[in-house]
Amino acid sequence: MSLINDIRAVAGNERLPSSTPAAPSSATSPWRLFVAFGLAMAFLARITLQLADVQLLDRNGYAARASSEVNQSIPIVASRGTIVDRFGNILAVDVERRSLYVVPAQIDPGDAANLAVRISEVIKIPSEKILALLIDTNRAWVPIARWLPDDQADKIERFKQESLYLVYEPHRFYPQGRFASHVIGATNLNGMGIAGVEASFDDVLRGADGVITAEVDIHQQPIWSRPYQRIEPVNGSQVQLTIDPYIQHLAEDQLSRAIDIHGASGGSVLVMDVKTGAIRAMASFPDFDPNDYADVEPEVYNTNPAVGQVYEPGSTFKILTVAAGLQANAFDETTQVIDEGTIRRYDYNLSNYDFKGHGVMTPGGVLYFSSNIGALLFAEKMGESVFYRAIDDFGFGKMTGIELPGETAGIYWQPGSANYTPINLNTNSYGQGIAVTPLQVVRMAAAVANNGVMMQPYIVQKRCNRDGSCVDTEPVVQSQPISAPVALKVRGMLMRSANHYVNARQPDDLWLVPGFRVGAKTGTSSIPDGYGGYTGQTIGSVVGMAPLEAPHYAVLVKIDRPIDDIYGVATALPVYRRIVAELMRYDRIAPNQNLVGPGQRAGVVYGE
Repeated sequence: MSLINDIRAVAGNERLPSSTPAAPSSATSPWRLFVAFGLAMAFLARITLQLADVQLLDRNGYAARASSEVNQSIPIVASRGTIVDRFGNILAVDVERRSLYVVPAQIDPGDAANLAVRISEVIKIPSEKILALLIDTNRAWVPIARWLPDDQADKIERFKQESLYLVYEPHRFYPQGRFASHVIGATNLNGMGIAGVEASFDDVLRGADGVITAEVDIHQQPIWSRPYQRIEPVNGSQVQLTIDPYIQHLAEDQLSRAIDIHGASGGSVLVMDVKTGAIRAMASFPDFDPNDYADVEPEVYNTNPAVGQVYEPGSTFKILTVAAGLQANAFDETTQVIDEGTIRRYDYNLSNYDFKGHGVMTPGGVLYFSSNIGALLFAEKMGESVFYRAIDDFGFGKMTGIELPGETAGIYWQPGSANYTPINLNTNSYGQGIAVTPLQVVRMAAAVANNGVMMQPYIVQKRCNRDGSCVDTEPVVQSQPISAPVALKVRGMLMRSANHYVNARQPDDLWLVPGFRVGAKTGTSSIPDGYGGYTGQTIGSVVGMAPLEAPHYAVLVKIDRPIDDIYGVATALPVYRRIVAELMRYDRIAPNQNLVGPGQRAGVVYGE
């Protein structure tokens, strides 16, 4: 037992009591010295191996870990480029707002719960969520709330809590709220564009963040007396839109008014410069406030109805039918057909909107009386190949190329495709069974206004860098679907079509917009139900151009699902008249007194 006790004593630095007294000894036993020496050598060997690992085998790794505790990379956030309108008015800009951060290592655990409650009372975030951030010691720098309102930031600042930090950060701000919201778009909490120009030009607007690499103190603040490296941020470029602020406000105001009056579910207004393709106004409802985009359903801010939603254009498409036949010499402006109100094709009865016939019909009469039967008879005269080549030449079924996300090409069935049937020629001729976007329709009207030359629509006028250098958008000709003489003939027909809307009977002595020659064609289209039929709801629309002597603008108005009147003449045409009258005044085009009928005043639209 004495040997066992001795071993335990060496290992545990104690002796076990013994019933037999040990003989006194004047010297330590050699084997005990050997064991102690062995333990000391093992301890020294372990230290030596550890030092070798630190200084030789993993020297770089340990150095990097040590450096990471002292040297920190602190981002310098680049300012996002501004978005401005045609005249430089700011539509989107970065502003500095204070964000609340915490250094958990500086928080006294005993005070964390109370501090969380105090912060919660100011910024209206549940205290339990704040507490979890305050005690998150796995991170050195934890965000609590980004971009606080000034009053909240001021209250937090009065806490005088050393562990809390208010840091100025760029925050996207839209000073005009809902104005042109579908065009401008929005950015998310990470500063990334998610809609509109903010999304399509995100890489241009965002720029590149900089960084400071420096030694930091216990408060994670750079020690400027020590060496540090700074890479400056590259701020985003400015994007200037083609949007004219007055025309955009006019379009939004008139559209909003019409939607309220008619109980409509939505709508769009587009105004396009016919010579260049520049979009001067693009308004759609429902809209949203980019400052609070999360308050609406994602489909509202993710989809721009003017470019991303399709509809059957109805009678506005008769412009293409007439223009295509004239261009192909399939008929001329004097060619006649007989409109009996209803006609049978492929075991279907096809009719005018009112089932009434108009007798002898010319191409101009098709537009004047909005005759479905006349349109399909003239389409049959030109045939499938001419008609569908014209649809392709006018850019339907293809993207326009505008610099906005979410554009759709629309749909129509080409002869020979699996979904095509011969009756498609008849119904497509008056705008049914074909899906288009509002932008495609206004571009068609702009081509007629521009002597048959179709321009690519664009929404960005120029991009300017921080150094002042700018890149201007150059207008692009996309095609010339009709000749200048054909375009002139169609414009004359559209002027007579426009005026007949305000003339209850012949002669045509009243003018749609008194003092000006204006072209216009209305349309009333049914809304498909997705099952091969229609819902019973309608879309009222009108498209045209002004002034016809030297057209400046093509204008489209579209009112979705009006509840009080299904026809475009009653819902969309009044909006069109007011907008065109204002555009003529805005461009300071003098009215012609010879174009003012009885009871009318030049440039004044009454009774609407």
